[in-house]
Amino acid sequence: MKQTGFAFTLLAILLLSCGPAQAQKPAPQPALVTPAPDLSKLNIEKMLQQVQATNIHPKSQETSPLQVAADFLQLRPGQVNELEQLLQARQTTLVPLFQTAQALTQQLAVLLNSGGNPAQVGILVIQIHVLQQQMAEAQQAFLAQFVAILDAEQLQKLQAVQVAAQLQPILPAFQPIFLF
Repeated sequence: MKQTGFAFTLLAILLLSCGPAQAQKPAPQPALVTPAPDLSKLNIEKMLQQVQATNIHPKSQETSPLQVAADFLQLRPGQVNELEQLLQARQTTLVPLFQTAQALTQQLAVLLNSGGNPAQVGILVIQIHVLQQQMAEAQQAFLAQFVAILDAEQLQKLQAVQVAAQLQPILPAFQPIFLF
């Protein structure tokens, strides 16, 4: 559980902190806790597979994502333990929500492909939406709890990662014209 939880955390942090790029507008100050993502655009099945398949504590000499994040943020051992507990708790909450959303999404696809009852389609869409909101709330709670264990310097580093995640999608446009 700890292994997949951290991978999902990194994925969620990246997804939550990504925003649209806006040319020639001042960048807003990064928030301590990022806004909830639009989960309706996510591929639930693919994310569930990633959450379940990711290995946080690699078997070989590879460095785990948790260790990379802990090293970058300079987390103390107690903070790393707290983060692992938060990841486990979030994992316990999110995996069943993802699995239920995946099953409902499959039911919705079957109904839509077979010209199913519009009332049933509507019920499934509402149920999926409620699950997406619950997932976003669980992620927001996790992030708030994580931010609460960080000191000012660690928060600054986390904000730098959030800014980097916002810039990452536009960097390929700058490479061909040699702007960095």
